[in-house]
Amino acid sequence: MELLDQTYAGPELRRLLADATEAVELVRCDLTRADLRDADLTEVAFTDCVLDEARLDGASMGGARFVGCRLMGVSMPQTRGLGFTIQRSNLFAANLIGAVLSHTDLTGCRFTEAILRGTDLRSSTLDGCDLTQADLYDANLDGADLRGASLGPCDLDRLRVLKGALITTEQARAIVTELTGVVVLD
Repeated sequence: MELLDQTYAGPELRRLLADATEAVELVRCDLTRADLRDADLTEVAFTDCVLDEARLDGASMGGARFVGCRLMGVSMPQTRGLGFTIQRSNLFAANLIGAVLSHTDLTGCRFTEAILRGTDLRSSTLDGCDLTQADLYDANLDGADLRGASLGPCDLDRLRVLKGALITTEQARAIVTELTGVVVLD
C-alpha cells in the first residue's frame, strides 16, 4: 500500500499500520513531531518523508527503510530490528542513544551533531556519511565501514571510539596530522 503526500500524527499512522494487510510505503509524507514511541514499524518504507522531531523511541524497526528522508532532531533511542536501513537521509541533531544499528546500511547519511552515544554500529556501512561533531561516546564501531565518511575533528577520545572501524589510509593520515601536527609521507 503506497501512501503519497499525506500528513500523519502518531495515532493516525498507528491505526493505519495496524489495519494494513500488505506492506506500507509512505512517500513524501509529513510526520513532523509524530509520536511513534514503541510503534511496530516492521517492514514500513519511508521515502522522501519528513520526520523532523518525530519520537520513535523503542520502535521495532525490523526491515524498515528510510530513504532520502529528513529526520532532523528525530528521537530514536533504543530502537531495534535487524535489516533496518537509513540511506541518503539527514539526521542532523538526531538522538540515537543506544540504538541497535549493527549490520545496517547507512550510506550517505548526515549525522552532523547527532547523539550516537552507546549506539551499536558494528559492521554497518557509513560510506559518504557526515559524522562531523557527532557524539560517538561509547558507540561500538567494530567492523563499521567508515571509508568515504567525513569523520570531523578527531581528538584522542574520538580516536579511541574508532577502534575496530575500517578507514582509508587518507583518513588515517588526516587524523595523525590533526592530532600530532606531523607530516605523513608515503
